[in-house]
Amino acid sequence: MAIFGMFFSYFTDDLQRGGSMNYPVWYLPGIGGGFLIALIAVLHVFVSHFAVGGGLYLIYAEKKGLSEKNEGILAFTKRHARFFLLLTVVFGSITGVGIWFIIALINPAATSFLIHTFVFGWAAEWVFFLVEIVAAFVYFYFFGRMDSATHLKIGWMYFFAAWMSLLLINGIICFMLTPGDWLNEQGFWRGFFNPSFWPSLFFRTFVSIMLAGCYGYLTASWTRDQQVREAMTRFSGKWALAALLLAVPFGVWYVLVLPEPALSLVLGKSPTIVVSMQWGIGALVGCVSITVIAGILRPGWNMKPVAGAAMLCALVAMGS
Repeated sequence: MAIFGMFFSYFTDDLQRGGSMNYPVWYLPGIGGGFLIALIAVLHVFVSHFAVGGGLYLIYAEKKGLSEKNEGILAFTKRHARFFLLLTVVFGSITGVGIWFIIALINPAATSFLIHTFVFGWAAEWVFFLVEIVAAFVYFYFFGRMDSATHLKIGWMYFFAAWMSLLLINGIICFMLTPGDWLNEQGFWRGFFNPSFWPSLFFRTFVSIMLAGCYGYLTASWTRDQQVREAMTRFSGKWALAALLLAVPFGVWYVLVLPEPALSLVLGKSPTIVVSMQWGIGALVGCVSITVIAGILRPGWNMKPVAGAAMLCALVAMGS
């Protein structure tokens, strides 16, 4: 995600060489526009992926509480749903608008191009986003106030809408890096179903599920009931580890379908990207180590500083 701004600038520079500039540009010679885009995008993606995987996590956490008839786990799930609602709907929405704001300032021509090329995709995404918001509010505010079967259906409705939002945005974002046959024969579907669409979609899906486990691990560290804290810590740790193992092969597939200029940068041509990837791998190892040791093997070790360290590692890995 940290190289998103660089690829965005590369893509838009190539676009602008074909014609005159019709928009004012916010030129930042010091820190650079790419850095600002990456800064906002990393924070947004770290939360927006949680918005997808977190919906699935809530469903299975609630099912766990219902199947075990454990009121403590159900209370934990409701608290986590409140945290989930505030973080994803409020902070996630603000940073999402922030991305549109910053890319429109840095390169308005490219922003206009993406809007006009995928206008129906954006419109569909907003429909699913609206369903997400409504379902999230209903899920939280009617927790314990409607029958469990109906409540779980609301959860599934939320997850489906969130995943469809991911699918639509994934196609447009991947197009920026791997336009594929669109360069020869332009069209919505040729651009949308580009070479990196499927590996990126599955990779992002499992990463979002993994992050949901990390956020669940964080919420568990604030739980006072030791039995519930340990149960949900172990549950979250297993959840995150399983999702990560499933994400790895799709991540490799995603890298392999990159076009040669981008692939060469990732494989070592760009020292900046190499260092970034080294930081990312180190942070991921740290996150996994904490999750396995203080999550699955020794859930009693899950305390606020430990969970905070795991989340920091996850953020660095995501940003790298």
